Amino acid sequence: MRRLGTALATAIVLLVGLVTLLGLLVGDNLGVLSTVVESFGLRFIAQFFVQVMAIVAAIMVLVGVFNLIAIHVTRVRRGGGIYSIALVTSFLAVVLAYMLNRQDLSQFLLEDVQISVESALTALLYFALVYGGYRVLHHRVTWSRVLFVITVLFVLVAALPLGLPQAIVDFHTWLMNVPVNAGARGILIGIALATIVTGVRVLIGQDRSYRE
Repeated sequence: MRRLGTALATAIVLLVGLVTLLGLLVGDNLGVLSTVVESFGLRFIAQFFVQVMAIVAAIMVLVGVFNLIAIHVTRVRRGGGIYSIALVTSFLAVVLAYMLNRQDLSQFLLEDVQISVESALTALLYFALVYGGYRVLHHRVTWSRVLFVITVLFVLVAALPLGLPQAIVDFHTWLMNVPVNAGARGILIGIALATIVTGVRVLIGQDRSYRE
């Protein structure tokens, strides 16, 4: 019975995935394939599946938010910490500002509170990188670790308004525009390839969840 349920779930996933893939990718100039897609209305079905997925994702976000609030409200009732009180208060303030259409309050919460907190967290991240570099060199010194520490220190110093020579400023600009962007794009390409591989494994029924 369990195998039958697994096979049925696999068949449903394969069918929905293939229909969505064909409906979204097949254009008007692919001959017989385009005719088949138009005849069975696969484009409409694919759009319907995408809309359902968007609705499900939105519901999941709402469930996660309400679950988070419920947990912290329970902690506040039990005399919990200051962080739970701050989270619940912030949530209520944002919701009330939106419901009352108070643009000034929403702008204040965004610019004066959220951006300030994000800036502080970014500053703490830089200090954490410097401290991590110190810990790394404290255990074992290698050329890669030394390069990491030098790069972190250089980026930190070059980002400060110290009136540095133009050559250093230009090198900092090149460092941020070329190697950093290349690394970020490489990470994005890796994520895209991993997503494609995962999707293909799901479509051909080779995902691990099918065998459990």
